[in-house]
Amino acid sequence: MDEVQDEFEPTPEFHITVRRFFFHLLRIWPGILWLRRKARKKAKKLEVLSVSLQIPTSREIFEHLKKVCEPPHRRIGTPEAHKIEDYLVNTFKTAGLEQVTKQKVKITLWQATNWKLLVTIGEKTQEIPSFYVLNTGFTDTKGITAPLIYVGKGRPKDFKKKNVKGKIVVGDIDFPILPYGALAKLFGYYISDPTNIITRKSKGVMTFARMNFPHQSLGGEPRIKESIYWQAVEHGAVGIILILKGHPTNTNTHWGPYDGVMKPIPGLYVGNYDGEELRELVQSGEASGTIILEGNQSPAVAHNIYGILPGQSEEMILVSTHHDSAFKGASEDGTGVAMVLAQLEAWSKIPRSARPRSLLFLITAGHLYAGIGAETFARSHRKDLLKRVLVDVNLEHLCAKHAIDDPTTHEFLITDDLAPGVIFVSRKELLLAAVIKMCQDHSIENLFVIPDNFFGTMPIGEAGHLMAQGKLNVIHWIRSPYYLLTAEDTLDKVAIEKLSPTAKAVADILKILMVLPKERF
Repeated sequence: MDEVQDEFEPTPEFHITVRRFFFHLLRIWPGILWLRRKARKKAKKLEVLSVSLQIPTSREIFEHLKKVCEPPHRRIGTPEAHKIEDYLVNTFKTAGLEQVTKQKVKITLWQATNWKLLVTIGEKTQEIPSFYVLNTGFTDTKGITAPLIYVGKGRPKDFKKKNVKGKIVVGDIDFPILPYGALAKLFGYYISDPTNIITRKSKGVMTFARMNFPHQSLGGEPRIKESIYWQAVEHGAVGIILILKGHPTNTNTHWGPYDGVMKPIPGLYVGNYDGEELRELVQSGEASGTIILEGNQSPAVAHNIYGILPGQSEEMILVSTHHDSAFKGASEDGTGVAMVLAQLEAWSKIPRSARPRSLLFLITAGHLYAGIGAETFARSHRKDLLKRVLVDVNLEHLCAKHAIDDPTTHEFLITDDLAPGVIFVSRKELLLAAVIKMCQDHSIENLFVIPDNFFGTMPIGEAGHLMAQGKLNVIHWIRSPYYLLTAEDTLDKVAIEKLSPTAKAVADILKILMVLPKERF
């Protein structure tokens, strides 16, 4: 049954403030200390399913990844995405899954066809490189021309000082910087760092979390009052230009906020370093701008793909990820798809009698549409399929290489390390012990194991939606390279040699979950 079974409240999208986040961590700290002491002792004593799995080689997994990344993008509801959906259905069926299903997900398909930013001072007009802000208002061919006005981070007090009515607002996106080294040592369950690259001073830009232009919940209400965009709208601005200040490199191809909310005035992004020039031009007080953003929108459908690999029991372990991407999406989430398919291949090659529990494989659409695919699946199956699921093992952005801002070229410079990653784990002693054992056995690099409520919200990614709507336990493994949500997320940034070892690590978690007593979930 794929119809939504009842009314629902959409899962709130990830949105934090610094003050609220730190107070939250202090509240949950005693529970973290208690659980990590218990879980670390139990990690060495866990029972593991005695079965030999034939894990695909890194090259075999990479072939799946290349296939998924053949189109220029996998944007929800497009022909490119439909092509990959069909590939997944065929792969599921070939592996022998039962009840293979393409579940329809209805969306509004927003597509930009032409965009440009022109800035004029006196008789001089120049083009500033730009990229469109997803789901914002379209213009005609001539665009919208108006005076430019700079509002900094666009806080309420900034708008009180400026009259933006009839003007094009220029503002800075505020990306939070997370001191993850110090936080993980104090508030995390476990740090897996065999290469010793993590220190207490380690920190990173959360490029998916615009503090002053956050995601909204599915459906768009209520509007988040701190948003620079909605304040510009409410104060009468006719357009908005957002500088990706602090974002590593000069990229302007930022895909967000991906909440599926259609917005009234046109918007464009400008890269961090191009933004320095733009800011100077605007602050001269004499600049006007022209925003051109042509495109169209129409009703469309996307599809969740799922199927069941039966075991000896009706109890199930869910293995999940999402298939949509803004661009090539090699890391997000080509690697997640390839990793799920690796588990599918390995577990389908052993007899049903060797699988104590069934496996439910799910690859959703619409992660980049407020998680609408995961929300739809969970809401339509929380009274049947998901009643049988003991835990969701969700895999995203695995084997993504770490990349930094090259100070000379302001392009991404790939390093020898994996991008920082986390595993969100539900607050269950043996689930945490299983993850710790996996990290120890496989020497997983640059990884933090943290509670599912670490940020005071649901886990970031598909697992959060499945957890919220399906009431599931989760083990959610995700890495966060800076090039996510940009056109730079390409195959060269995947650590190919890590694919098979990572798949073996995931398989070992599943081996523990296959025999873990039901009452311990």
